[in-house]
Amino acid sequence: MILSRKGFDSSTGGKPSPILGDKLATFHIPRADTGIFYKNLMFTETESYLDIMKDLGINTFSETHLDPDLDSSIWKNREDGWRGLFGQSGISQGTLHNRKVGPGDLFLFFGWFKQVEKVNGVYRYVPHAPDLHVLFGYLEVDQMIDVNGDKEIPEWAEYHPHIQAREELKSKRNAIYVANRNFSKDRKKRGWGTFSYRDELVLTQEGAKNRTEWKIPLCFKGEEAKFTHNIKQWEEETDVIRMQTSGRGDQEMYVSDNKEVVNWAESLIINGPARS
Repeated sequence: MILSRKGFDSSTGGKPSPILGDKLATFHIPRADTGIFYKNLMFTETESYLDIMKDLGINTFSETHLDPDLDSSIWKNREDGWRGLFGQSGISQGTLHNRKVGPGDLFLFFGWFKQVEKVNGVYRYVPHAPDLHVLFGYLEVDQMIDVNGDKEIPEWAEYHPHIQAREELKSKRNAIYVANRNFSKDRKKRGWGTFSYRDELVLTQEGAKNRTEWKIPLCFKGEEAKFTHNIKQWEEETDVIRMQTSGRGDQEMYVSDNKEVVNWAESLIINGPARS
C-alpha cells in the first residue's frame, strides 16, 4: 500500500481543496500547456472548478495537471475504455520503482482540504474551519507503463499529462499506473475512485495546530521506517499512533506490504461510498 500526497499545497496552488458537505473536490496542481482547463472540469452540474476557485480567491491559474485522474464525472472528454490513471516521474517514480510497485498494489491518495460553504451564491472557506490532510481517493494497479519504454500506450490514455510531457521527461523516470477494471476485494466496485467525506478518512488529529499532526490506526505499529519522510513525532498509544513528519519529503510518503495496513486500506474502499 502506498500513501501518496497530491493536489494543492502551500507551495503549489497555495490554498486547500474544498470539502462541501460530503464532497471532496481535489484541486489538481496548476500546469501550463496540458490542454486540460479548470473551466472544463465540473464541480457541480452547472459550476466549473474555475468558478469555485475564483470564489475562493484563486485567480492565477487556467490549466491543470489532472493527476491522479480518478473521477469520470468531472470531465466529459473521455475516450471509450477509459480507466483511472496515475502518473509519476523523477525521484518519486524512483521511490516506486525501487520498491517494485506494480500490478496488485494499492495507492491511497491524500491532500490538503478545508470545509467550504456557499453564502449569497458565493463559495467561501468556513471561518475557523481546520486545515486537514484527508484521504480522497484510491487506485488499485492493473499495470505500470514505462512512458519512455517501448510498450504501446492505450489510445484512451494519450491525454494524460505524463504522456503529453514524454519529451520533456525523457531523461527522467516517467510512468503511468493504470487502474484495475474492478477492485479485487469487491468486484462490484471499480479499481479506482474518489471517496465521499467521512471522519475515518481524516488523517489530521482533532484540534491539531498543524495538518501534518496525524492520528493513524495501530496497524501502522512498527512501520515508522516505511515512511519516506523524516519523522518528527511517533507515539504509539493504546488505540492510535500519533505522528508528525518534518519537511515536504517525497510525494510517495509511505510504501509497505504490511498485511494489516493493506487490510485497513482495503476496508476504507469496501466500507465507504466512492465515485469513479
